[in-house]
Amino acid sequence: MASSSTKTPSIPAKRARTVSTSPAPSAKPPNPAPATSQRFKDSIVLAPMVRSGTLPTRLLALKYGASLVWGPEIVDRAMLHAKRVVDERTGVVSFEGISSSIWSTHPAERPYLIYQIGSANPSLAVASALMVSRDVSGVELNCGCPKPFSTSGGMGAAMLDTPDLLCEILMSLRKSLPAHISVSCKIRVLPDPKKTLDLVEKIVKTGINCLTVHCRTRNMRKGEPAIPTRLKPIVEHIRAMRDEQGRPYDVAILANGDVEGWRDIQRVRQITGADGVMVATKAEENPSCFSEEMTDVEDLVLRYLKLAKYTSNAWGNTKHCISSFKSAPGVLNQKSTLKPLRNLIAQAKDYSAMEDFVRERHDTTEDFDKETWGGESELQSIIASIKSRPPPAWWVGVEAWEAANPLDTRDMDIDLGEEGIRKLLEREREERPRKKSKIDKEDAVSALSQPVTIPTATPQLTYTPEPGTLATPGPVFPSYVPPLVAGRNERSPSPERPASGMTLVG
Repeated sequence: MASSSTKTPSIPAKRARTVSTSPAPSAKPPNPAPATSQRFKDSIVLAPMVRSGTLPTRLLALKYGASLVWGPEIVDRAMLHAKRVVDERTGVVSFEGISSSIWSTHPAERPYLIYQIGSANPSLAVASALMVSRDVSGVELNCGCPKPFSTSGGMGAAMLDTPDLLCEILMSLRKSLPAHISVSCKIRVLPDPKKTLDLVEKIVKTGINCLTVHCRTRNMRKGEPAIPTRLKPIVEHIRAMRDEQGRPYDVAILANGDVEGWRDIQRVRQITGADGVMVATKAEENPSCFSEEMTDVEDLVLRYLKLAKYTSNAWGNTKHCISSFKSAPGVLNQKSTLKPLRNLIAQAKDYSAMEDFVRERHDTTEDFDKETWGGESELQSIIASIKSRPPPAWWVGVEAWEAANPLDTRDMDIDLGEEGIRKLLEREREERPRKKSKIDKEDAVSALSQPVTIPTATPQLTYTPEPGTLATPGPVFPSYVPPLVAGRNERSPSPERPASGMTLVG
């Protein structure tokens, strides 16, 4: 019995030691909350703007109160050719192309940053979105830009003519991106209100989190007044929609077009019924329009120069942006007051031409740094301003989850390595639909072989042109053929006219 009593406690004691010395299993952080429409509600946001929507503008917009910021449209193929580079000094993340930076961002803006894609191909859209998915909080498909650089490739506002492809891209993005990355779309209204509602209904069913409606048609330009009253029935239609389970769709609607900034929010929302507003032109003129009290131009130029110089923003882009700045409405004598500054900017060929302007306004409590112009302090001030906001609910746990889950696209059969991207682009070129000419190739050859009579003074002269070599029907982009073959008058493409005697086909 004594022997039994001495051995009995030894078994649990040994087990206890084994349990106490075993390493605790590492707990993986929970998945972040899926993206919802909530991050877009009650918001005033910076619109995606070519040239003007670069990093310094976005950071200043956030400093002055923008709820979210959109980057400029980046064509999918351009991003697929880029290399991701991090500047250890500034923290700026750049996607570098062959000769210049294609797009850049800073980690401080990430929870509030939406990346806009120009695409007409689901595979390319998904690949380019995945490449930036660890640097943004949302991805948007641009279906509203009417400019030729976008529409010529079937992108931008041209997507409004191919709704099935538009929706396929949106569904592919939603399926492939992590659930916490929002997916959104920006469109323009169609001339026919009924067709606009039909298009919107298809888009909403793809599972997007936000739809921005620019209250102009594709053919309207910003000099023409927007028509915000067209948005009201769209909002009502979306809110009346129900899914198969009878639930309303979780989609926010943003109004875009002639929004004047912070002071104009209530007017636009009352007219349109939208959940938020998007500001473009007024933000280009003064990025502080997101606050109740707008900043004067001289202060904006000073801040922008310091920030742009420190973050290595291209001088040409910086000059374009600061040349567009205007004072708040109602400021008297702004033209005469700002004339010397505007002349200085107009004559400047690089940053060095603006050094004296910055130096004269430098804080005398510290030495002037010729390399940074005080840009580091300016950036840190903006970062502090952004971080002073309450932590956005949609971003809780994202960094921890991503650290524990490296980006892996193998399950999606997508290779983002150099070889994988090369094969993807080659496959896209092979599968790209070729634009058909307005006339058949054989008919064109026949037309060239026929005698052509040219009316002249008597006697009439007749000649037979030599058959020329006709190329195969061109790719997606416009091509030119002689008016003789095309059979119609010359018309001008944008942005420049064709050579004399040539006609745009397609």
